[in-house]
Amino acid sequence: MYPNNIYIKNYGTIKKYAGDIGVQMDKFDNIHHLKHDDLARAQYKHWRSVQTGVPELLSMEDKRLLGL
Repeated sequence: MYPNNIYIKNYGTIKKYAGDIGVQMDKFDNIHHLKHDDLARAQYKHWRSVQTGVPELLSMEDKRLLGL
């Protein structure tokens, strides 16, 4: 779906962090010194929503960024 997304590639690590999906990605960014990337985050949330069947993970802004 998004083959170069760093969050998807590191799903196993990210899902282990405490907190909601945004907090998990913030922790991952901080540990790896990554710059905040709204598009990559929206892609990850979309991918994760498809995997889990929970469409509520995507905000209206995420949907706009992805053209959904």
